[in-house]
Amino acid sequence: MNGSPLYRDTLALCGVLLQEIDTVPGFAALRHRLAEGALRLLDEVSLAVAGYDRLERVQSADAELQALRSHLHLAFELALFDEETFLAVGEQTDAIGRQVGGWLKKLRRDPE
Repeated sequence: MNGSPLYRDTLALCGVLLQEIDTVPGFAALRHRLAEGALRLLDEVSLAVAGYDRLERVQSADAELQALRSHLHLAFELALFDEETFLAVGEQTDAIGRQVGGWLKKLRRDPE
């Protein structure tokens, strides 16, 4: 599992996001949702990489990533993150999204 680029990238995103949201005050519900979303994304990717219901897990990771991106955008608009942090996290979500999308395409073509 540790050798998977998707797992490593998701773990890095989760770590950075958890550190960043811990440093900002206010908007507790949004900060909680960001933390939960990042952790759920990591859960789905970890389980998919380990072979548990791959198609279902990768689809769930894709959906969770989409929701996380929306919440990140809201956090930026509410000034929870500065532009530099928002862009850096955005690059990480884009990289993860490309990997998830590619894997999803492959799994839909060949479910085995």
